[in-house]
Amino acid sequence: MNWWTIGSLTVPASQIAMVIAFLLAALILWLKKERLMLDVYGNAVFVFIFTWKLSILLFNFSIVKQTPLSLLYFNGGWKGVWLGAALALMYLAWRCPREKYMLAAWVWMLVLIVFGMADSLLTGQAGVLAFLQFAGGVALLAIPRREAGRTVWLLTLWQLLFMSLADELFSPSSLLYVSVACFFTFIGRRKHVG
Repeated sequence: MNWWTIGSLTVPASQIAMVIAFLLAALILWLKKERLMLDVYGNAVFVFIFTWKLSILLFNFSIVKQTPLSLLYFNGGWKGVWLGAALALMYLAWRCPREKYMLAAWVWMLVLIVFGMADSLLTGQAGVLAFLQFAGGVALLAIPRREAGRTVWLLTLWQLLFMSLADELFSPSSLLYVSVACFFTFIGRRKHVG
């Protein structure tokens, strides 16, 4: 894992990439004047980060009990990511208007694409494959938003292709991508049924 030093703070490159992706998606929603979605998106991101960061209380309480300042430095790891993602998606299903579900799926794809490229750049692994993955993702974002329910699967398969080339096909992140794609498929179908 690569680390970056910002002042006296040392931060993993993946967390910086995550912040970049979240902020860029928020900026695009703001520029598109999607105020309601920006509010829902901002709250979902807050729920995710808050849950992920504090999930160490659930999964490693003994560390927090011995050193309370560990709350500042540690997080719940992949278990925390899963818990945070589950709560953020539940919040999204609860608060996102039905007519904005496809926009929410599009924003997820944007975050995923920007995170992948930012992480590659920050870790010094931005080669031809990373740029090809990014270019394919951006091309998929150009598909009309009303097709985002299908496009999210195309993007997920595109990401899984590149993860398989890096021997990460059966990793927690690939399982998370598939789970989120299933979520958007479910809420997209629910929109048409009910």
